[in-house]
Amino acid sequence: MHLTSIFQRSGLLIRFNLKRDWVKLVLWTVIMAGLLTVIAAKFDGIYSDQTAINEIVKTLKTPAMVSLFGAFTAQQPYTTAKVFATEMVVFMALFMVVMNIMIAVATTRGDEDAGLLELVWAHAVGRGAPLFAGVSELTLLNGVIGVLFGAGLQVAHMPGADTAGNWLIGFALAALGWAFGMVTLLVAQIADNAGGTTMLSYTVLGVMYVARMGTDVSHPHLTWWIPFGWIEKIGAYQANHWLPVLMYLLLGLVSLGFATGLNLHRDLGAGLLATRRGRRRASGWLRGPASLLWRQARDLMIAWIVGNLVLGASYGSVFNTIGDLAKSNPMIKQLLGATALAAANRLVVKNFIAILAIVMAVVALIPAIQLMLRLVGDERKGYLHQVAATATSRWHVWAAYSGWALLTGTLVFAAGLLGMYLMGLTNMHDPIGWRTYWHVFAAYLPAMLVMVAFASLLSGWFPKWRFLAWVWVAYGFFSLYLGNLIELPKWSKHLTPLGFVNKVPVKGVDWSTNWWCLALTVLLLIVAAIGYRRRDLAQ
Repeated sequence: MHLTSIFQRSGLLIRFNLKRDWVKLVLWTVIMAGLLTVIAAKFDGIYSDQTAINEIVKTLKTPAMVSLFGAFTAQQPYTTAKVFATEMVVFMALFMVVMNIMIAVATTRGDEDAGLLELVWAHAVGRGAPLFAGVSELTLLNGVIGVLFGAGLQVAHMPGADTAGNWLIGFALAALGWAFGMVTLLVAQIADNAGGTTMLSYTVLGVMYVARMGTDVSHPHLTWWIPFGWIEKIGAYQANHWLPVLMYLLLGLVSLGFATGLNLHRDLGAGLLATRRGRRRASGWLRGPASLLWRQARDLMIAWIVGNLVLGASYGSVFNTIGDLAKSNPMIKQLLGATALAAANRLVVKNFIAILAIVMAVVALIPAIQLMLRLVGDERKGYLHQVAATATSRWHVWAAYSGWALLTGTLVFAAGLLGMYLMGLTNMHDPIGWRTYWHVFAAYLPAMLVMVAFASLLSGWFPKWRFLAWVWVAYGFFSLYLGNLIELPKWSKHLTPLGFVNKVPVKGVDWSTNWWCLALTVLLLIVAAIGYRRRDLAQ
């Protein structure tokens, strides 16, 4: 088989993908490039004097911050640019990987599941053309974003920044995103459906992130063995190492090579990990949309619950290191005494838990909103037309998706907190009691339910605008996770219900906030139900 025939009419598919996805690609490009540029410009005002820089450096060197943002390896004299590189590189890397996973899955297994590739291959199109079109789309997207990253940092003109460091950050993040996009394309050949590809891709990311966190806190040199951790090794605005960029390109090329080989030899709809065949006859329990959705999505739900449990346990594994102030400064024990030192250690851990609660809540919102928006996806694939042809009411269908979404978010969030609690019991000298985690759960859950209910509202009334649910979650994570570090105004945090939650467990639960969040959730769900019953299917 000649190479030209394998990739025949790839250009046509590339143009088709870009014409179909241009809105999504432009939104990602504007959001990513704008986010980095705006934050870089804001850093000039936040950390413009040496006193402020020295204070934030002390914070970034603590084990808690190292686990979140990576090891602080900058050498004196400390500058605004060096602080920016430490705080923002790992954070932006997470968003780059998520972006590439979403687009890579949509352009491969997503099209295959929807039956589009079957129609494409019915014409004179090369076997490898669809994959090549997906690779081209990802390459163009990451390349443009990388250039805009570098240009944005040039415009921001942070104190201590240099041209080489600016472009290194831009191209390193682009190379990381592209490499993980290629890894996702490889995973797409292993799994046999879009859901399985997404789950496996996020599993790879989760394992790497947890491993990076552990090595950064204990043995930073071992982070070289973790691809996600290579981004920390670029040494921007210092040595400016380009080796990690080359390593990402090599990883991407190797993954692409394997993905291409598997793609050319597998059957349409097949994968190395085949979905288990079901029964010859459906179970008697499958009598309605709720049980049907559970049957279809249970693997996804269970995977997220287990995954967040493991993530919580991974964070809990460093509680003892984070809360050991005497280890970092032996004089503290002599100054405070044993009782006061124990109280100080617990306060440090509680502050860390308050930060992690945001991570746990956002992670739990991902599968919840995914399930809720699946209502629109299943409509457009025609699945719900068959259900609507039966005696099943529209309200019953909407309630099944909304109910499972709310329950999944609740269980995934609880699993993350449970993981932290159980691991804390095993490795802390003075473990944090379950009552503390219960307060965190009670504080954040009502705010999370509002965001899931908003996704339900979009599904019921404005299905074309359902992406706004993801925008709201992303904004909530950004404003709370980085808000204090970049000194966002208080009103900007209140643009998401998560921003109204007290800093639990350092502070007490604000029950009045809980009640109005629950009331708003009920109101949104009622309006969403009315909208779904009134609108046409696949509107």
